[in-house]
Amino acid sequence: MKIRLISLIMLSAMLPCLCPAQVNNADILMTVDGRPTEAGEFVRMYKKSLDTISIMPVDDYLDSFVIFKLKVADAMHRGYDTTASFRKELNGYRNQLAQNYLTDKGKKEQLIRQAYQRSLKEINAWHILVALLPNTPPKDTLYAWKKAMEVRRRILNGEPFEQVARSTSDDKSARLNGGNLGYVTVFQLIMPLEDAVYSLRKGAVSGPVRTPYGYHIIRVTDIRPSRGRIKVAHIMKNAAPGTDEKNEEEAEAEINDIYLKLKQGLPFGELAKEYSDHRESASKGGELNWFGAGEMIPEFSEKAFAIADTGEYTEPFRTLYGWHIVKLLQRKPPGTFEETRSFIESRINQSYLNMKSKNAFVAKLKSEYGFKINKASLDWFIRNTDSLITGGLRKYDRSSVPEGAIFIFADQAEGNNEFADRVENKGPLMVIKDSSELIRSVLEGTAAERLISYENSMLEKKYPEFRYLMTEFHDGILLFDISNDKVWNRVSSDSAGLHEFYEANKYNYLTRKEFEAKIYTLKKPGEEKALAAAYRKYSCKEDCDNRLLTRFNKKEDTLLTIRNESWEAGSMPELENSGTNNGVQMVTIGGLPSLIVLNKTTEPLPLPFEMVQEEMISGYQEYLEKEWTGQLKEDYSVTIDSLILHEIKEKLIHE
Repeated sequence: MKIRLISLIMLSAMLPCLCPAQVNNADILMTVDGRPTEAGEFVRMYKKSLDTISIMPVDDYLDSFVIFKLKVADAMHRGYDTTASFRKELNGYRNQLAQNYLTDKGKKEQLIRQAYQRSLKEINAWHILVALLPNTPPKDTLYAWKKAMEVRRRILNGEPFEQVARSTSDDKSARLNGGNLGYVTVFQLIMPLEDAVYSLRKGAVSGPVRTPYGYHIIRVTDIRPSRGRIKVAHIMKNAAPGTDEKNEEEAEAEINDIYLKLKQGLPFGELAKEYSDHRESASKGGELNWFGAGEMIPEFSEKAFAIADTGEYTEPFRTLYGWHIVKLLQRKPPGTFEETRSFIESRINQSYLNMKSKNAFVAKLKSEYGFKINKASLDWFIRNTDSLITGGLRKYDRSSVPEGAIFIFADQAEGNNEFADRVENKGPLMVIKDSSELIRSVLEGTAAERLISYENSMLEKKYPEFRYLMTEFHDGILLFDISNDKVWNRVSSDSAGLHEFYEANKYNYLTRKEFEAKIYTLKKPGEEKALAAAYRKYSCKEDCDNRLLTRFNKKEDTLLTIRNESWEAGSMPELENSGTNNGVQMVTIGGLPSLIVLNKTTEPLPLPFEMVQEEMISGYQEYLEKEWTGQLKEDYSVTIDSLILHEIKEKLIHE
């Protein structure tokens, strides 16, 4: 059927008389083959098409937009949208895009900014660990918690933290460092510990903090601004714990000897290469990677950061691992939020971030959709779930499962029998021993899963931008696929059609007209008549050129030159009028009189296919595109609401 442009309201000529109306994004601007296009989609696509150099009139863009929609209609009519490859690609785009709508973006931003604020502080933290495995029975968990509380009581009653740590901590390093973690900053502790450390004021002692490793008691002894990051070089002599007295004395003597050489002016890098026992850095003149608080052992880090200026170095000092001399190479202060944002995002614990964002998002959905738990159903499951069910050894007596749902929200419900299936299937996979805790855990997980799944199904309805993006993906994939078959692949595979197109259009691709002539040039300005007269006199002679040379070139000079020349039309305009006067014309070349004798003119001919193949391919593409577009206008109907179009134009003018 032929294309039909129908004004649903009134003729466009009457539109200027109307008062401007507010266009609604959901208003239908057009239908193509019965498929509607919203005003919001058109406006969005139009704005995307704009560049900073020129603004395309709306009517011009509308023409190209209609053609785009016609091609999509053709693809759908031919079933391109039903193929497995299309569905897979579109679903892949949707799943990617949906992730941005299925998390709490505000929570993520809050956590990133929180991490930046934490990065501006360095905290001297101490800790004591009471070890406890994640799946420990409740009785043992209670015992560990009571032990942690007793440890805390001893510290609060005045016992030195270091002393208590050495005698009670299950962290073996406490035997050496008394539980001192040194100065730490963001990303250096697991999140529950980091949260606890940054929540304490100076001098405070935490309550038991649960992590996958057990319970921790934490004390904060100092809080200071971040000192940024530094790059240093060092020279080291090994003297690890347990080194005998003789080796200890030798290491100290060697480091003091190196220090003396430095004071005498020997280069730090050369001494590091020759004497340092830290072979990894010695080959680089002692250079270490950039580091900040908490990334080196405290004794080393504190000495390095205390160096006042670049180029200066420390006196020899002792750590657990040996003797060191450290030289400051560079120092960087903490970056701004904008400078460090990408680093923070890359370092922040993704599972923790996702968990926090997901929990906040689920809480928001519960409120939005009126999520409610049926307490009677929950109580029944708690009463009737035992270790046999949670261990996968027994199933519920379905005749006793109460009717109804364990929770409802929006128009959704999780039936009790459905929930029973989940508990039976998930129970054996979970390490939670307490049946009540397991039921609540499965309930929370199920609620989150159902809420997020429901929200996912509502994205197109709730968010116009999501709907338009999905339409763009949908139409874009179809356009690519059908254009591939109708135009691009056809050009590369249809050699017969391409050669046929060449034959029909080859006279649009011609060689240039060519000229061949003999040119006589006399190097005597103003002697045109003499040259012309001499040529007329000798032109009928067989040895014309010799006679002319003899006439003008006396005493072996070269006043007259004769050369054969060929050129394409347009390259030598001053020679191309030489076709008059029976092929002979007097001209001036470079200010000198010259006589042009035209010998041959070659008329333009079609260029060989091989020479114009690229232009032919491009032209054939345009031909196929034009032919296809014409057919689309014949096959599919287009209906445009002129009033909505006018409102769109008014809106764009006033933006």
